[in-house]
Amino acid sequence: MQAVIIVLAGVILSGCTTVVRGKFADRNVGVTKPPEFDTCAIAEAKRKEVMERKGHLVQLSEDSEKIRPVLVLLHGATDDPSEMLEIARQWKNQYAVLLFSYNYHEPVRNVASQFTREMQRLKMENQLCGRVTVVAYSYAAIVFREAVIAGPDRTLFSETSLIQLAPTAGGSHLAWAMQVRLLALLVGLVSNPSVAEDPYGSFAKQIWEGEGNEKFYAVINPRRMQTILVEGDSHSLARVRNKKVQRRYRNGIGENVVTIPKGAGVVHDYFPTEPAALEYLKKALELRLPSAVAAAKPAG
Repeated sequence: MQAVIIVLAGVILSGCTTVVRGKFADRNVGVTKPPEFDTCAIAEAKRKEVMERKGHLVQLSEDSEKIRPVLVLLHGATDDPSEMLEIARQWKNQYAVLLFSYNYHEPVRNVASQFTREMQRLKMENQLCGRVTVVAYSYAAIVFREAVIAGPDRTLFSETSLIQLAPTAGGSHLAWAMQVRLLALLVGLVSNPSVAEDPYGSFAKQIWEGEGNEKFYAVINPRRMQTILVEGDSHSLARVRNKKVQRRYRNGIGENVVTIPKGAGVVHDYFPTEPAALEYLKKALELRLPSAVAAAKPAG
């Protein structure tokens, strides 16, 4: 019986995890080639620290006397957090870039607590002097939301801007089998991520609606939040007809939503390394640079 449960958990969880793609298709010639990313741009020692997944914020940009806005990256449900390193490479000169590297197999509340503790440490060290933007990819949207809701210090994230990349808002559609509550109970015994991404479970109700949702938006200003979706995302709950699940999904994505069309060739699992997806992220991050913020303020 235990073996069956483990297999079922593996099937459900395998659909909810994200993957780092080593190659991508060249649509012009129909062959594959290595991605054109500078893998040496991040120091090897930092890459090693990222791969340890110890629930730490790893600084990926070089120290600077100049106060820069802070960019905090949260990876998805993966054993390879390096999926976020291309984003770090592109923005490490404009932002002070940090990556929260965690073990997604741990209970999501534990991971969220680790993240909160790391952000509190940075605050105590005066490393959050600049404007802070959090980029949460896929499963990390759940981690960040839980951190905001459960955090003891509401001011820690009160000035934070949030960009969600293909978030599993409300849970993941690929965890649909969890609506069979006996199965959900059994799978929950062996898979913490499956519990976190269960669209029908008590945890989803706690963080995506009611008091939890109110707490989140009492801290995170909806006007400083943007969600970038992928059309036809197999993880998304957008097409689920259950009204309660749909409400939780809408609460999760917020009001400022941009959808990448299918024709762009972007898929959920490879979002952080897809050039087309990173162009959408580029527009969002450029708006949060000090020069853009200053230009947007009315004169007077």
